[in-house]
Amino acid sequence: MLKRATFLCRPAFWLVCAFLAAAVALHRWVEGLGGPDALVERFGLGGPFVLTGVLGVTSAGPFPTELFALASAAAYGWAIGALVTWAGWTVGSMIQYGLARRGRIDVSLDAPMARVPAWLRRFPIDHPIFLVVVRWLPMGFHLANVAAGVRRVPVARQLAIAAVGSIPGAVLWAGIGAGVRWLG
Repeated sequence: MLKRATFLCRPAFWLVCAFLAAAVALHRWVEGLGGPDALVERFGLGGPFVLTGVLGVTSAGPFPTELFALASAAAYGWAIGALVTWAGWTVGSMIQYGLARRGRIDVSLDAPMARVPAWLRRFPIDHPIFLVVVRWLPMGFHLANVAAGVRRVPVARQLAIAAVGSIPGAVLWAGIGAGVRWLG
């Protein structure tokens, strides 16, 4: 019992708790404004910068951020929406990576790895193909970033992989958001 409680004494645990509290506060602030659409409306041309920060923080937390991707593309068009989403998700990847790298002693990857397709598990966790492709699976974004942090993938490699791996999803969700704008 004493060994289980020792994680409470680790600074990494409190860092993760503080980050999650900040992400929850940010999420509630956006919801208090009226959601992603109201955020875009309120900040106008500065909205893409605000949305990039919001996407970065909330995507690293337990919140679905596709609504922000849709809102940014619906408000600013496909290209800017894709850029904002890509930048936000890349920032979120680096936040998760940094938190996992700092607190890596307490993380077990066995259960999440069991849900990864067998063909993808053949690649080592630090392999670029694994880290790019796994982020396209449901909840894979989080697994890729945490696994990279736990395995201490070099920062430059993680940044490049996060940037490349975020492109398809950002383009897809921005396309959907721009389509909603076009239909409206």
